Amino acid sequence: MRNLGIVYEVVYLGNKPLSRRVKERKLDKKRTKYKKILKRIAKTKNKSSLKGEDLRIYKLVQKDFRKASRRIRVQYGLKDRFKTGIESSGLYMNEIIRILKINKLPEELRVLPHVESSFQLGAYSSAGAAGIWQFTRGTGRLFMRVGYDVDERRDPILASHGAAKLLKKNFEVVKSWPLAITAYNHGLQGIKRAQKRHGSDIVKIVKNYKSRTFGFASRNFYAEFLAALHVVQNQNKYFPNLSIKNPLQRVSMRLPNYIDVNTAMKYFEMTRKEIAESNPSLRRPVLNGEKRIPKGYIFQAPERKFNNLQAQYKKIPQKALYSGQLRSKWYTVRRGDTLSGVAIRFGTSVRSLKLYNNIGRRNRIYIGQVLQLPKGKSRPSFRLLNYTSEDRALVFYRIRRNDNLSKIAKRFRTDARYLAKINRIKNPNSLYPNQRIKVPQIGPSVQLAKLEKQQELLHENYYRVRRNDNLSKIAKRFDTDVIHLTSLNRMKDPNALYPGQKILIAKNTNSTLKIDHKRSTKDSKIKVDNVQTKKSLMEGKSEIKPRDSISGETLKIVENSKNSGRLNKNRPAFMPVSFSSEKQESVGTITVDFDETLSHYADWALLSIRELKKINKIKGRGKIVVHDKLLVSFKKVNPDKFEERRQEYHKGIQEDFFNNYDIRKLTIRSVEKGETLWEICNEIYTIPLWLLSSYNSDKNIHSLAVGEPIVVPVIYPKTG
Repeated sequence: MRNLGIVYEVVYLGNKPLSRRVKERKLDKKRTKYKKILKRIAKTKNKSSLKGEDLRIYKLVQKDFRKASRRIRVQYGLKDRFKTGIESSGLYMNEIIRILKINKLPEELRVLPHVESSFQLGAYSSAGAAGIWQFTRGTGRLFMRVGYDVDERRDPILASHGAAKLLKKNFEVVKSWPLAITAYNHGLQGIKRAQKRHGSDIVKIVKNYKSRTFGFASRNFYAEFLAALHVVQNQNKYFPNLSIKNPLQRVSMRLPNYIDVNTAMKYFEMTRKEIAESNPSLRRPVLNGEKRIPKGYIFQAPERKFNNLQAQYKKIPQKALYSGQLRSKWYTVRRGDTLSGVAIRFGTSVRSLKLYNNIGRRNRIYIGQVLQLPKGKSRPSFRLLNYTSEDRALVFYRIRRNDNLSKIAKRFRTDARYLAKINRIKNPNSLYPNQRIKVPQIGPSVQLAKLEKQQELLHENYYRVRRNDNLSKIAKRFDTDVIHLTSLNRMKDPNALYPGQKILIAKNTNSTLKIDHKRSTKDSKIKVDNVQTKKSLMEGKSEIKPRDSISGETLKIVENSKNSGRLNKNRPAFMPVSFSSEKQESVGTITVDFDETLSHYADWALLSIRELKKINKIKGRGKIVVHDKLLVSFKKVNPDKFEERRQEYHKGIQEDFFNNYDIRKLTIRSVEKGETLWEICNEIYTIPLWLLSSYNSDKNIHSLAVGEPIVVPVIYPKTG
């Protein structure tokens, strides 16, 4: 409905507080009443016969009665809220007027916060707009600091500086204050399009401009501004008994170091509540002590407490002053993730995740989004459950197309009946794609069981041939080769095996497991850095020194060691930015690394995803692959800063992993036919792709050949 001038009735709800449901029930009755009247008028051919309430409504609407019946809306009265806003505005109004004068802007713009938020400090919209000026996160970042520790949108004075800059910019472009004010709500680009089509007359634009985003709020924003201005200019007429608050009296200083909130409370002699009230831009992670008050932040305190903050700051001991911020933990959203699921996985709450990541009421997250995790002990990246019968952990598996219980059971080496039991599945045919079910983990525990079985057989020296066995299968089972088995058993015909036949596997217990020479590549050396190891379960002590290599002849199994939990913590995350002589100096080339998306690059380089796609001529959804070459513009951020943010992101991922897992063993696996990299990392071993890549730095991990040996770290969740 575009016309706000038609008011059917003002409903008085009484002075007693009512629940939302009771209010809606009362208003629904009134809405239904006027719908019936409008429909009745629409059916009446002879309008002169209308009487009473029907006649009154007929005179109000005059035409399009059936459409009007579908457009009836209810709006709660704003009188009390507006009055409270006028009284609260006294705290900041003098400073807002001063800021407008400095920027040579009309003083009348001071009433815009009344339209946006009624001067409510904690105002937060469903679109993510915050503060009295209702800046969105994206727009706010153009003029102020918006992050997980400090959000200057919530500080009325700092936000007023940003609002003045935005309004000034709007006016310089559209040359009309009605349009500049409307652009504050709708956006400058949208108003430019409207101006191009219909000129600078706000009335024509409101009546004629059609756009999907130019809805009710934007269409009536300037009218609401004029109404608010009129009421404020005549406030004593509309609100005779106003109690306007006195302006704030505060002292401030710019902090030269990072300090903890508890330190500030002690040496500034303020309570946590007083710090929060005096510094509304400080977010909850800082106030809770999970983050430090950042360096360069303008700390404020009531003037009545002390006149000089500098003197108080000098009392803080040097050990309580820090040069850096507390590091956060991060999680990259994957397909099928929900906010509640991530909260359960990492032992936190949905509320905390929303607070840390500025997530709106709809709890929407997207694939590739990087979520900051609240401080605390994080749980593993999958939920572990007890499975006493087989001593195997349970993990969640997402059902794919054409999956059934039998296929899944075969894939995870278990029984379909057991899967149905642990998942309480009554009808096995009722599975659907993307459904999550519990399955036994076939990662570390199963792999260790295989090794133990091999060791038992090796102690026996002999293996009894089973039905359908051949030398290739047996060689693969014991990580040896056909040539070795043939020579060891002096076989003339390797194909002449029969069930029950005993063949020699090893001459003695000091023999080692072997890798097939024929299946290994020409360059089969695999580097293992900084690992103190034992040669194998059957061999004496040996050491693999840094930069030493494992040849294609012997498999060495790395057991538990003191340094194993620190392996590859400082993996070089990526290739540095390089510049091409053919391109502009402000455009660099980067190599895509694991867990990186276009949204990451856009955030690190302060660009939009659209700009990145345009530079790289990417169409559609913009899928990128590891090792791809991408162009990034460094007009807003220098390459060093970009590299710093990128490195910080990768270190966060690695630290989170090593806080939850230990690497106790290394094993060598020959790539089998039909295996994908995803299956090796997620279904067989349950390890991240970047970890596998770091242990095989001399290989192209995305183009592994069948039979090619790779080093696989076997991980265990940390206990206690």
